[in-house]
Amino acid sequence: MLKAAHLIKLGWSYKFLGTARLSYPPYQYTIEPTNKCNLRCDFCPQSDPDHQSVRPIGKLSRENLELFLKRIEDVKPANRNLNFTLDGEPFINKEFVSFIRLALERGYFPVFASNGTYINTAAADRLVSIGGFRASIDFASDKEIFERIRGRSGNYDIVLRNLRYLIEKSKSRSNIYIDVHDITPFCNVDPDRSLKKMRSLFPPELPRRIRFDTRQFHNFCGHLKSELGSDDYRLCPYPWTQMAVTWNGDCVPCCRDTCARSVLGNVFEDSIMNIWNGEAYIEFRQNLINRHPEKNPACRDCDLPYSGKEKRWKPLYILRSLLGR
Repeated sequence: MLKAAHLIKLGWSYKFLGTARLSYPPYQYTIEPTNKCNLRCDFCPQSDPDHQSVRPIGKLSRENLELFLKRIEDVKPANRNLNFTLDGEPFINKEFVSFIRLALERGYFPVFASNGTYINTAAADRLVSIGGFRASIDFASDKEIFERIRGRSGNYDIVLRNLRYLIEKSKSRSNIYIDVHDITPFCNVDPDRSLKKMRSLFPPELPRRIRFDTRQFHNFCGHLKSELGSDDYRLCPYPWTQMAVTWNGDCVPCCRDTCARSVLGNVFEDSIMNIWNGEAYIEFRQNLINRHPEKNPACRDCDLPYSGKEKRWKPLYILRSLLGR
């Protein structure tokens, strides 16, 4: 399927038909290298002392990644981006860099988020030598705030050193994209001033492929306080767009369901289309169509359906987001 045709079918089913059974496969795929993390950030469910007991801690194997890629190939994907992000820090899985290599060899463009603590010079050299990727890394303009909300002293200098080296190595590589997000505003500092300060920590002249912006925080597992209201309810697009997979193959409705509250199938045991149009997925979508997200465990505490006034619901923003993934 061509990418344009895939997006047209997606948009028609989601926006105009509002159908729960879909005639197309997922547009986006994300798989979790591990759900283990070395940090306990205040803005992340990992900071919950009980989070580690929500589901088994484990790591994706190369064999299962190959099986997942075969499942995707069976549905002839239009979008060749492959996201290695759900819960946990991917570099804790010692095979992660080889996963990036495998994805590239199979014709995919790998995308991942990391806290940056493990991307030392050796890891950065390996990454850059393999080929293209997009990395999303949280940082901050203020050392004290960074270490307080990420829960570990000394990490600020480590991540700053790692980021500077990775950016320097990537400057001349046209197929490497790095997004550095400022998390300082989590502590109610001025976001514009903070972003400017963080940007000053890096070389002034950098390619546009290396971007700096402010992290927007979301309440997706009930771990943050947010006020929900029904007046601006919007139909969440994720169950019409994305299939997210945990390290052990469980399919969850989106990358926000880090606790795997709504398991809709297992991609290591069944085909993508059987899961995508299975009873669990159809019921999940229908609950959202009927404006009852609370019936879906994954949606019960999520703020996305009630954030209709935010820029992420603007048509141009949505289109750029889809084309960028």
